[in-house]
Amino acid sequence: MNLASKTVLQHRKKLSGYKLQEQRMGYLFILPFAVGFLIFQAAPAVFSFVLSLTNMHFMSNVSNLKFIGLQNFVELFHDGEVMRALGRSFLYSVIYVPVIVLFGLLLAALINSRIYARGAIRTALFMPYISNMVAIAIVWSVILDYRDGPINNILRSCGCKNPPMWLMGEHTVLPTIVLIAVWQGVGLYMVTYLAALQNVPRELYEAATLDGAGAFQKFRNITVPLISPTTFFLVITAIINSFQNFGIIQVLTQGGPGEASTTMAISVYKASFVQYRMGYATAQAMLLFVLILIFTMIQWKGQKRWVNYE
Repeated sequence: MNLASKTVLQHRKKLSGYKLQEQRMGYLFILPFAVGFLIFQAAPAVFSFVLSLTNMHFMSNVSNLKFIGLQNFVELFHDGEVMRALGRSFLYSVIYVPVIVLFGLLLAALINSRIYARGAIRTALFMPYISNMVAIAIVWSVILDYRDGPINNILRSCGCKNPPMWLMGEHTVLPTIVLIAVWQGVGLYMVTYLAALQNVPRELYEAATLDGAGAFQKFRNITVPLISPTTFFLVITAIINSFQNFGIIQVLTQGGPGEASTTMAISVYKASFVQYRMGYATAQAMLLFVLILIFTMIQWKGQKRWVNYE
């Protein structure tokens, strides 16, 4: 072996050593996340699936625990209350997702247009997102009180003899809760959209103006395609958040009146901590998890058609 070949071989060994060292450092950096994921997410998910296949009762002894297979899943699909709760969850999501995404985009576009005191307005709109849910629920419960709430008092003074029941009405409670949830969370969507709008090149708007494009044409053909990755991210986030609606419903109505605001999240809570049927409640939670996973996968499959990463 000549000197040149030895030099090349030594150089390759050094490169392979560097690559091995980089790989080890990479594994070392992701190790804390991997350990945390396995302990706090993967392991509980596996345990929950196993628990959903049992008849575990919160108040019974472990000796009475039995493996019952898919019996819990068969029962929940024949349970009218659970199916109605699932339907309400879909209704909640159908209202929540487009409203919060579109409203967040509208607010971001208004603030991005250099309106007066936009910094203060942006802060005021973001404040509800970081506020305490219990405090928000108490305030809105007072505001929307059917008898003495300020909103209904204003409506009565304007001649409305029968103002909406809001949180007390069977047909108005779910849309009302959705609007409160949108009011609380729209600040995050606004800030995210605002960051995306500020990254759109101004040269494209100037060129479109020279070509005679109007405001709507520029928004449709420039803004919407360039912020589509942000829209994709926020739509998935909104879908997941819409099914995780336990906190706001539990604080405002506890699923009432009757079952009018009982969604799957509330149904899981009632099955576990009211009926003490932990196995049955876990089966409902697993069903909810699978539905969210399916919606997310559909979004990922469809992103190639409407998301522009260029």
